[in-house]
Amino acid sequence: MTDPITLDGFFLPPPIKVSTFTKLEFGPVQIRLPVLTATTLSDVINQLLAAQEQYLSKQPTTAILELIDAAVARWLKPDDPVREMAELVLPNITGLSPAMIRLGLTRTLEGYRKDALYRILRQELGDAHLLDEFRPKKENPTCLTRAVGPRITTNILAGNIPGLGIADLIATLLVKSACICKVSSHEPFSAALFAQTLVQIEPRMAYCLAVLGWAGGRPEAKSLEEVAFDRSELVTVTGTDEAVEAVRRAVAHRQPVSGRFIGYGHRVSLGLIGREALDNLKSVAQAAALDVAMYDQQGCLSPHLFYVETGGSHFPRQFAKALAQELNRLEHELPRGPLDTPTASKLHQIRSVAEIKQADGEEVVVFGSETGTLWTVIYEADPAFVLSPLYRTVRVKPIDDLMHVPPLLESWRPYLQAVGIVVAETRRLRLAEALGRTGASRICPVGRMQQPPAGWPQDGKRFIADRVRWVDLEAS
Repeated sequence: MTDPITLDGFFLPPPIKVSTFTKLEFGPVQIRLPVLTATTLSDVINQLLAAQEQYLSKQPTTAILELIDAAVARWLKPDDPVREMAELVLPNITGLSPAMIRLGLTRTLEGYRKDALYRILRQELGDAHLLDEFRPKKENPTCLTRAVGPRITTNILAGNIPGLGIADLIATLLVKSACICKVSSHEPFSAALFAQTLVQIEPRMAYCLAVLGWAGGRPEAKSLEEVAFDRSELVTVTGTDEAVEAVRRAVAHRQPVSGRFIGYGHRVSLGLIGREALDNLKSVAQAAALDVAMYDQQGCLSPHLFYVETGGSHFPRQFAKALAQELNRLEHELPRGPLDTPTASKLHQIRSVAEIKQADGEEVVVFGSETGTLWTVIYEADPAFVLSPLYRTVRVKPIDDLMHVPPLLESWRPYLQAVGIVVAETRRLRLAEALGRTGASRICPVGRMQQPPAGWPQDGKRFIADRVRWVDLEAS
């Protein structure tokens, strides 16, 4: 894109009007956000609450599933105007390559089709229709029960992965809650575009959604948050640990008894390669490289390093070399996005430190892209878990037995998210038990770390069940 373009990164329910706007600039793209007052936001919430009671709460779950499915189908269709707009704009906003945006949107959204969402409802609630009516309890048929979603939910969205906030919007609507989405300044577009897609399919949904933005930490932002937190029955936030804790405290202050809160903070992930997997060196290296390359390693599911078991048909160092070759190949298929100067300098520094260790005779080998820091693989014998600077920089560490890895992760227990594994089926369950006790909330095959199924237990929490409360009707 070369010609300047201005787009709305918000959606307001009619008849709410705003006359003052601010703009976020992303190269040739400007994203327009409304400048809100506490009074305006209160008016928005009044509209949302009325629509939730009069329309949304009365919709069958099947109808909401059909609506979400129709919107997702449009986003998955390459020649749909909505998908074309997302592919045009998001590379400028996120800094990810167009190829990465195309693959990432598809991988993110294809899990949110109606059949998958229906399965999640049944798995988490026991019966998808418990959101519609009282149903007999399985363990006590004389007692009826049902699930009730919040009247209104405020979702504070992250901006590290394009389209990530769409999942929060979907979950909110599935429990028949009116929705406020507060977008991130790093990615203020996709949630608004998805809201517009829903409204194009079902115009009545326009009164149930608001996608907004305000800069945190300012006095005017505090007044907006006070209004939103006072009147929301649930507040969710995804972001840094500091941001999550600040919102948690604010919600507790505004609603010290009844305030409900779900927070998703900073998390780290890694991969484990069993010795038997090295019989298929190239294929496992391809899978690992895709996990590293997706979203330029910016997500909480991005692996920081791989532990590779010794004693196989290939050495862990050979895996590191194969991983480097696959990252080099992916640079042509899924090129990394551009970096700012401080980030590029940091990557150079980390690679240089490793190269110095290698020159000094330490058990360190550096495999790096010929130009710049497009990708870096550092093989080192030190087994300690260390964070990656990201942007396709990954370490490979040999380990005698993968069961020795969980103790190495003990200090990272509060932050552990996903572990990708490739091991023989006979060892898989025992290893998963150990990793689960260490703090992992998702254990999956290497190659699928960046493609979680809809409803996966992010931070150990449930996609739908943690958003509802339960009501029992006892027998007379």
